[in-house]
Amino acid sequence: MKQVCESLFRAIGFCFSAALMVLSLLTSIKLAAVNETAAQLERAVEQLKEENEIRRAAYENSVSLEEIERYAVEELGMQRCAPNQVFVLNWDESVEESP
Repeated sequence: MKQVCESLFRAIGFCFSAALMVLSLLTSIKLAAVNETAAQLERAVEQLKEENEIRRAAYENSVSLEEIERYAVEELGMQRCAPNQVFVLNWDESVEESP
């Protein structure tokens, strides 16, 4: 009886150990898959950042001050101010506003 109990205990221990090893292996496989997905996402983020920088530079270069000035003069009919049309106001902070 003692040998049967001892054999049964060993068999149960072996089965439990085998089950733990299988679960550990499955968990490692899932972890590797998650790590691979994370690495792919990080690469995608880096590519998108680079693409964003390229597009931002293209956008900034597409709208120049010369183009804006040309549009203002030709399309809107605007013109530059003459020097006598420019007034500079200097406000002294110590002067109170009149009511």
